[in-house]
Amino acid sequence: MRLVLILIAFMMKLFVLCASAVVPRTRKGFYKFWWDEELSLLKEAAVHANNIWRATGKPKQGQIFINRQQTRLQYRRKIR
Repeated sequence: MRLVLILIAFMMKLFVLCASAVVPRTRKGFYKFWWDEELSLLKEAAVHANNIWRATGKPKQGQIFINRQQTRLQYRRKIR
């Protein structure tokens, strides 16, 4: 039993060592350098509208549906 635990600990250290040698490390925001506060607000509004739409039974028409579509469209247009 003790030998198994020692082998597991050794393998874990080996995995961490290999990962640090191979997996690149980048700073926060490296991949989304174009993201700004306006996109954060648009995404938040789109998520909020989507949650309301889902909570009301996913209607296919009406003001809740229109609001969801509009906020999603604004968010997607800004991303492009």
